[in-house]
Amino acid sequence: MLYIMVKFLPLIAVFSLLLPSSGNSPLDPFSLSTQQVQQEASVIDRLLEKAHRKHKLEIPEDLEDGQLLRRIYLSVAGRIPSYDETTAFLNNRSDDQKSMLIDYLLKSSAYDSQMFNWWADLLRLQTRMRGGNQIGAGELYNHWVRERVNENTPFDQVAYSLITAQGYPWEDGASGYYLRDAGMELDNMSNTTQLFLGTQMVCAQCHNHPFDKWTQQEYYKMAAFTYGVSTRMGGGLQNNLKSHFAKVNKKTTQNKQSVALKKALQEMIQPLRYGARRTSRQLTLPHDYQYEDAQPEDQVTPAPIFGGPIEMSSSEDKVDVYGKWMTSPENPRFTKVIANRMWKKVFGRGLVEPVDDWRDDTQASIPELLDHLEKLMVRVNFDLKEFQRVLLNVKAFEREAVSYEVANDKPYYFEGPILARMSAEQLWDSFVSLAIPYPDERTRDPKMIQSKLDRFAEYQEKVLNLEPKAMVSLANKAAKASKEVLHEMEHIQKNLREAQEADDREAVARLRREYGKARTQQRSLFAKIIMGDEFDVRSLYNRGTSGIGKADSRWKGYNTGLMRASEITTPAPPGHFLREFGQSDREIIENSNRQASVPQALTLLNGVIYSAVFNPQSPLFKNLSRADTDEYKIQVLFLSLLNREPTKQEIMDCLAEVKAKSEIPAPAFKIPEHWPSEKKKKYRQNMAKKRQELALSDNKRFLGVAWALMNTRQFSFIQ
Repeated sequence: MLYIMVKFLPLIAVFSLLLPSSGNSPLDPFSLSTQQVQQEASVIDRLLEKAHRKHKLEIPEDLEDGQLLRRIYLSVAGRIPSYDETTAFLNNRSDDQKSMLIDYLLKSSAYDSQMFNWWADLLRLQTRMRGGNQIGAGELYNHWVRERVNENTPFDQVAYSLITAQGYPWEDGASGYYLRDAGMELDNMSNTTQLFLGTQMVCAQCHNHPFDKWTQQEYYKMAAFTYGVSTRMGGGLQNNLKSHFAKVNKKTTQNKQSVALKKALQEMIQPLRYGARRTSRQLTLPHDYQYEDAQPEDQVTPAPIFGGPIEMSSSEDKVDVYGKWMTSPENPRFTKVIANRMWKKVFGRGLVEPVDDWRDDTQASIPELLDHLEKLMVRVNFDLKEFQRVLLNVKAFEREAVSYEVANDKPYYFEGPILARMSAEQLWDSFVSLAIPYPDERTRDPKMIQSKLDRFAEYQEKVLNLEPKAMVSLANKAAKASKEVLHEMEHIQKNLREAQEADDREAVARLRREYGKARTQQRSLFAKIIMGDEFDVRSLYNRGTSGIGKADSRWKGYNTGLMRASEITTPAPPGHFLREFGQSDREIIENSNRQASVPQALTLLNGVIYSAVFNPQSPLFKNLSRADTDEYKIQVLFLSLLNREPTKQEIMDCLAEVKAKSEIPAPAFKIPEHWPSEKKKKYRQNMAKKRQELALSDNKRFLGVAWALMNTRQFSFIQ
């Protein structure tokens, strides 16, 4: 067993063996030294202790090593530790093993995976999003966010990049921030203030806020900063083409040929119509504005909701000025809001709740601590990894979760973390780690998304450099070549309407798939005419950028859908394990839930997870096979699923459930020396296969115990 091999190695060597690294080596330095982290954590300890004494609170016990290990992994890596990781930690006791483990996990790809999920909830990331879905802009936006996480880009820089984004999605992936709310400029501003300022202004879009101080005019003044950002691109190209088209066809009537030509032109520039560009468009008050401080349809001048007016020179762009104001350390909300969000991420509850509905009279449960965290966030330059590193070393993080229910309207003083059920992503990723080897390394193939970015850039350069006359000539050629595909699409649409009228859902689903294939064929035809037969048109329209490299044999034979939540379609499709267990639909900010339900139990029993975890090739099953006694197998189950040793009583109870043991017989007789070597080899292979089959059959006795452990509160809750 691996844990026996590493048992006597220094802890740093153990983690080097067990933990996969991301782009950065786990030995890369943090901005704070270990001593500085401990000093920062000690300051927080003292602030908490002061609050605990003031309110005469009973302090929970410290967690046992296995439970602490589990909490660290779920908080930092987003999954439970594997059997090997658990046994390595428990067999290498040292005073600094906790801080060493935290540092290693913060540098691992597992950390990047769970942080992407955190960002996905905040930014409402969707693989198929509102703006630019035709070109897969959602995937390009997700890719941009993933790169920021992998590079550990400071939070203020990410926020500034999102707010000031401009260009095509392959030029600036942050343009997805505006494409996500394409055509809903006012809603985009509401989401911005909720996300970065912890302020909900959406009610003030239609009238003065009934529960806060914000007026409708203040709402519009904030929205005026970015109202000029348009998500429609290629306007100049389109106008040039239309003008040229009109000239060359000025003597012709509006016949089928000219209509087909116009459609062909539109199809050719379609990939260049989505992005973020700044225009001179001005925001005006609504026509039914009813307050005395302004008149309906008055033009609105941009102004921030906090502090004094922003001074802008004639050479400064208002979007850039807005981005600087938003992310400034002097902004009274920006820094406190992200510090509070991070505190909630680690301890299960914010010092201010709700985290996104701050008001002038909002009070933190421990004001001195929030003030300190605000300053700490500035000191670490908005490095969320470093900030969490400090919080994870706070003493309160090592304590048992509080046993009482914390009311939403009452202050909480953080004697320990809040008892919480695992998120959908934590549950899924934990099961995936039980079902496949190297779960943190089974990621999407970066070459696929890079190819998509490169092909779009090539397409853009080619089309923008075409003279209108050449473009029209290509459009004529494409219109003629696509007649057959267009006829097929019209036929499918006719059948689709009939199927919808007949409420034939199976036919509707099939016809929609057929139409999608025909549409892709049409798009591919147009792209090839422009770019040539050697051009990989699949990169433009194919959304399958989440695959893994086919050459990697480590997951040969494993379900291709078993990847960490950060690596699959976001959000997962309806009916998927993640959605059943409360993953956000990403329609509004942080819309996930952790409530239990009956369908969840059915999903566990009948879904892909049950067969994957109990597959003979799964790490859980293989570890069971290596255990040579029933008691040892029970230990493997407890260490794999609950990350602790079973008690004597638990061992006795489990042994009673698995008492019908299958005996594995010894070879029938000694292999005769006179047998040919090939016959001896075949006999040994057959006997080994039989013994393996018997061992696997014997393991099935323990599936009931494993299933029971997986359905306990100890498994699904972070204690």
